[in-house]
Amino acid sequence: MSRHIGLLAGVSSLIFLAGAQHGLAQTADWQVSGTFAVASEGVSKDVAETAGRGQLKGAIEAARGPFFIGAQWRNLHEAGGIDGQQEYVLGLKGQSAGFDLDFSGGYKIKNNAPSGFDAHFVEWQADVSRTFANGTTVRVTDVYTSDAPGATKGDNWIEAGLSQAISARWSLSGAVGTRSRTPKDNYNAVNFGTTYAILPRTKIDLRYYDTDRHDAGDALKSRLVLQLMQNF
Repeated sequence: MSRHIGLLAGVSSLIFLAGAQHGLAQTADWQVSGTFAVASEGVSKDVAETAGRGQLKGAIEAARGPFFIGAQWRNLHEAGGIDGQQEYVLGLKGQSAGFDLDFSGGYKIKNNAPSGFDAHFVEWQADVSRTFANGTTVRVTDVYTSDAPGATKGDNWIEAGLSQAISARWSLSGAVGTRSRTPKDNYNAVNFGTTYAILPRTKIDLRYYDTDRHDAGDALKSRLVLQLMQNF
């Protein structure tokens, strides 16, 4: 694990130095933002992570030019008494040829894991998206780790999404994804739903999730999730 932490720190440092060298950081001050959300059930990579219970999530991010750092927390309900996950993220954002680019590495910890459980891991994420004049946004996300928590080792999640703004407040969106895990439990997934801005910084989202592996347990069965999100 120390090798992963060192790699994360090294790559993040190189990203920051490269951005500074090429004059990418144009703002002098850090810009701080955050999100708080409450959901009827927790879902990650289109799979349930709170066993039918509600979920609270909080995140804070500080950005300066292309460089950002952040921290996140959410409650979980997983085997062995795991009841939460904290994340510490370093990354880089930018634009190229009309595309929005985002690359980050996150050090993640499963809280209250049982003795002997591999609860610490590093996950890498890359996002590429583009928004067109008609309000259509296309997005591709890849999330990868070579040392996933527990007995899982390699874990790669790839998702392609599409969203359409219907009005200034209302949008429709959906995505298809595939997850490859070593040694087992690969699956394909889909989600689609609608998001409505109640207030400029307050949104509500209703979303349906499903996978092709209902045989692998309740977490991979279909579900409908309602989520309220507050940005600040």
